Amino acid sequence: MDQAQFEALAERWARLAQSSPRAYRWRVYALAVLGFAFLFLLVLALLVLLAISVAITTRVFGAVKLVLLVGALLLVVLRALWVRLQPPEGEPITRNEAPQLFALLDRLRSRLDTPPVHRVLVTADFNAAVTQVPRLGVFGWHRNYLLLGLPLMRCLSAQQLEAVLAHELGHLSRGHARVGNWIYRLRLSWYRLDQALEKKPQWGSGAIRGLLRWYAPYFNACSYPLARSNEFEADAASARLTSRQAAAQALTNISVMAGYLSERYWPGIHAGAKNTAQPAFGPFSGFSTPAPSEVSAADTQRWLTGALARPTTYSDTHPCLKERLQALGAEAQIALPAADAAADRLLGERSATVANKFDARWRERVQTSWKQAYEHTQKSWARLAELRERAARTSLATAESIERANLEEEVGEGAARALALRQALVLSEPDSDPARFVLARQLLLQDDAAGVALMEAVIEKEPDAVMAGSELLRDYWGRRGETDSARRWHQRAVERSQQIQEGKRERERLVEGDVWLPHGLDAAVLETLVARLRQIEGLRRAYLVRKRVTYRPDVPLYVLGFSATSLGFTGNARTLAVLQHLRDQVQFPGETLIINVGTANDRIGRELRAMAGSRIL
Repeated sequence: MDQAQFEALAERWARLAQSSPRAYRWRVYALAVLGFAFLFLLVLALLVLLAISVAITTRVFGAVKLVLLVGALLLVVLRALWVRLQPPEGEPITRNEAPQLFALLDRLRSRLDTPPVHRVLVTADFNAAVTQVPRLGVFGWHRNYLLLGLPLMRCLSAQQLEAVLAHELGHLSRGHARVGNWIYRLRLSWYRLDQALEKKPQWGSGAIRGLLRWYAPYFNACSYPLARSNEFEADAASARLTSRQAAAQALTNISVMAGYLSERYWPGIHAGAKNTAQPAFGPFSGFSTPAPSEVSAADTQRWLTGALARPTTYSDTHPCLKERLQALGAEAQIALPAADAAADRLLGERSATVANKFDARWRERVQTSWKQAYEHTQKSWARLAELRERAARTSLATAESIERANLEEEVGEGAARALALRQALVLSEPDSDPARFVLARQLLLQDDAAGVALMEAVIEKEPDAVMAGSELLRDYWGRRGETDSARRWHQRAVERSQQIQEGKRERERLVEGDVWLPHGLDAAVLETLVARLRQIEGLRRAYLVRKRVTYRPDVPLYVLGFSATSLGFTGNARTLAVLQHLRDQVQFPGETLIINVGTANDRIGRELRAMAGSRIL
C-alpha cells in the first residue's frame, strides 16, 4: 500500500467515524480481533494436525515423520510469533536518584489508573514517549518504558513537564478510553513486529509476514482516525490533571524550541567544524533555553507562526499544533523556564552526569565526520579564494559562478551574499536553467514567494529539475499551510520518482518485447568505435542497435551484442575475458548494455542479426 492509497483509505474511514462513530469503532475493534484470530487459528490448526499425527503413529507407517514435520513447523511459527523486540535505549534513572520525578509519576499513575512504568530512561532526543515492549511477542505481557529526552526537559518547567507526562501516560490509561488506548498501542505493536521480522527474518515466518504486509498497513489506515482521536483524549487528560495553560505552554514551547534547535543550535554546533579539527565541547551539558538576548523576538515569532501554519498530515497520528490548542480551548503561549527552573532539576545530580555521557558519545560518534568536515572546509576556503580572485579579473563560467555562490553561502560571507551573486547571474544569463534553479531554490528555502514562479518555469523546461523542484515547492507550501498545493507538488514528486525508477529498470535489462532501432551513429563516430573493437583479442562479431525506451527517449540506450572466438574447453573463459575488455577498454558513444549473443541469449541474437545495418564487426 503506497502513501496515496493509505491516505485515501484513512480519509474514507475518517468520514465513517464522523458520520457514525459507534459503527466505526466496532468495525475497528473487529478488525483488531481479526488479526489475532488469524494467528490463533494458524497455531490451532497446527496443534490439531499435530494431535492427529500423534494419534495415527501406531497404525500408519511413516506417521512419525509427519509428527516431526508438523511439530517442526509449529515450533517455527511460534518462534516467529515470539519475536524478540529490542527495548529502547537510554540512561536508566532510579527512584533513589530522582525521588521528585518518581513521586510525580506515582501521582499521575494513580489518577490515570495506568499499569506500572517498569523503567525510566533519559535519552538524547528532543522528545518524550511511553513505549511498550511485549515479552510474549504479539500476545503481549508488556514491559513499559518511559523515555524522557534531556533536551526536552531543559525547555520545560516542572509543571509543563507534568502536562507532557500526563499526555504520555494517558495512552496507558485503563479508564474510559482503555479500548481506544489498546488500539493505539496495538497499531505500534503490529508495526514493530513487521519491522523486526523484516530486519531479522526467520525460516517459516513468510506466512506471518504475508499477513502483516496486508494487514498492518490496512489496520493502521482504518484505525488512524481513532488513533488521532486518542491524541486529543490524551491532551484532555493532560489539561485535566494539570491545567489548560500548562498543557498549552508545553505544546508551544516544544514547537518553538524545535525550530531553535534545528535552525540555530545544532547548525551552530556543527559550524564549529569549520574552525576546529576536533569537537572539544559538550552540546548536551551546554544546552539550556536561550536567553532573550540570544534569540530575537522576530525569530521566536517566526518559529511559532510556522508551527501554527503546519497542517496535520498522515505521516503522524499527532494532530497539528493549531488543532491541539483549539481542542484544549487555549492560545499559544511561549513560557520558557529559566535555566535553574527547568524540569531537568527533577533528575537531581543525574542531569549533569547523563549530559556528560551524552556529550562523550556524541564526540565519539561525530569525530570522523567532524574531521572530514574540517578538511572539506579548508579546501572550500581555498577554492573560494581562487574563484574570488579570478572573478575580479574576468567573468566566470556559469558552473563556476554557481559554485562560487554555493561556497559563499557555505563558508564565505553567507546567504545574503550568495543570493546577490545568484540574482546577478540570472540577470546576465536569463536562459540558464541551472542558474535559475539555484536562485529559485534559495528563494523557496527563505520562504520568498518569488521563488515559486521561477521554480515552476525551470521544472517545465528541464526534466532533471522536476524531482528536486517539486520537493522544494511541496515543502514551501507545506510551511505556509497550503495543504492542497503541498499535496499537488508532493504527488508530482512521487510520480517523477516512479518514472525515474521505471526508467532505471528499463535501462538495466533486456526483456522479451523490446524494440530495436538503428544505432544512428555518424560515420566518424562509428569508425572510431569499430577501430577500437578490432583491438579486442578474441572478439569475433559485434552488433550495435538502440533500444526503444519510454522514459528519456532523447538519451539513447545502445545495445552491443557480441560473440567471441571459441577455443574448445576455454571458450567460456574467452567470452568472459572479451566481455571484461569491452567494459574496461572501449569508450562507447553513450549508455550501452553489452550482451553475449554467441552461445547465449539466442532470441536477442537472432533479432540483432536480422536487423539491417546492425553488424559493425
